[in-house]
Amino acid sequence: MAKADTLIRLVHTLSKAEKRYFRLFSSLQQGGKDYVKLFDLLESNIFPHASAAREAFSRAHPAANYEVCSKYLYKVIMDCLLHLRLQSNRHANLAGSLIKTEILFERSLHEKAQHELQRIRQAASRSEKHLLLLSAMQLEMQALHMLDFAEISEKDLLAKQSAINAVIGSIRHNHQHHNLYELLRYRLLHKGTVRTAEQKEALNDLLLHELDLVAKMPPETQESIKTHLLFQANYFLITGNYHEALKTFHELNHLLETHEEIWADTPAEHLYVIEGILDSLRSTGRYEELHLFLDKIRHFKSEALYIEVMVHRLLFIYETASYIDRGDFGHALALQPDYGQVLFGNMHLLDSGKQAEIHLYLALVHLGNEDSNSAYAALEQVLQHTGTYSHLPIFRTFKLIHLLLHYEMSNFEYIRYETRAFRRHLQADSKRSHLLEKTVIRFLRQGELSTVMANRMAMWKKISQEFDKIRESRYEMQLMKLFDFSAWIEAKLKKLPLREILQEKYQQAHGGGAT
Repeated sequence: MAKADTLIRLVHTLSKAEKRYFRLFSSLQQGGKDYVKLFDLLESNIFPHASAAREAFSRAHPAANYEVCSKYLYKVIMDCLLHLRLQSNRHANLAGSLIKTEILFERSLHEKAQHELQRIRQAASRSEKHLLLLSAMQLEMQALHMLDFAEISEKDLLAKQSAINAVIGSIRHNHQHHNLYELLRYRLLHKGTVRTAEQKEALNDLLLHELDLVAKMPPETQESIKTHLLFQANYFLITGNYHEALKTFHELNHLLETHEEIWADTPAEHLYVIEGILDSLRSTGRYEELHLFLDKIRHFKSEALYIEVMVHRLLFIYETASYIDRGDFGHALALQPDYGQVLFGNMHLLDSGKQAEIHLYLALVHLGNEDSNSAYAALEQVLQHTGTYSHLPIFRTFKLIHLLLHYEMSNFEYIRYETRAFRRHLQADSKRSHLLEKTVIRFLRQGELSTVMANRMAMWKKISQEFDKIRESRYEMQLMKLFDFSAWIEAKLKKLPLREILQEKYQQAHGGGAT
């Protein structure tokens, strides 16, 4: 992304508090304020690219130089954000204090510098910021060396060196542990959940390695406990064991809530844990608890726009999903205006996978409301950008839903053409069974259905047996979590609205009265 485009994006990510501070900061500056005029222009308009912003600014202020103003505006905004970060972020505050301490040592103000170092070491140790703790300890050793180790015994020197080695060992162990978690998380995000027992076996090397690291763990810290629980929770997610995943995510959430001083600087990580709980609650059909938890995260506070967008994404996805699962597409559609400004207006702040997920749920809501055109438009937001989205596991779901929409529109020739390529792709991927995809494609390729209801019911009896096999497979069921393809096929064969089939299934599963 070009720096000029970065500036436009940066302005639109500022929170109200950040904008207030920028205006306060700029009001104290002397000289020309053309950069403030540029800020006002960027804040009040949506420009598709930097050239459009440049043209608008040049028309409004012909005497000002856009390049100079944009570079200075970028610098001022970043300086403001850095100042605010130093005030509000514990890690940044300690890092800033460490730099100040280094300046004190350089000016031979050793007593004050040592006092500051002790404060930084205690704070870093308390909040388990091991890299900062190591930097503080190394700075002390550097200062002692410059003073020719005056007023320190050899025994004390060895003790300080030993303490540094212990911190380095802890950092190395945490780094190795986190590497395993990152690798497991990567597989979940880019390869999806496992679909065969063989794929589950392939995870054993990571699981055994992680257990080995836990067994060799240095003195236990809250950070090491968190990494272990994150690994375990993701392992349960990737293998479809949602009951154990839910239990582990609850442990994680309790850990984060009872040690806020350690992870106050990482709200995005807490949101990930919350999402794990929501996903597991939905997967296990515990909708009443899910709604209670949604009410809880509505009070999740953050000044950062990105975090606010992340919170709204969770609320939209899981509230919408809970309505879809029980066939209440009307309420799901009515939710959308609530998310227009914060979520839909700032989707560019989310990564491609999260954007795709939002478009998918928008499409499913329109599909359930029998609005094929709107559903198609939502899918096209992803399908028209294969370079951005095709690597995502969710992309295959988009292609299946896309075929369902063409079936709704009776485009049977198109379906036969597209499913040939789809089937070749499935056959090439011999490591997965793809029973769900194959079942759906076989139905779609049938084309027009018989007008005789007895024939339709005979077909449903056969297909429902295939879906019974799918439900018996923990691995195959993971794709059904996104959308109940069996309900859609049943609705087509029985000539009933999809909402009625889903409502009936929901009532059967929850005794007719669950929320």
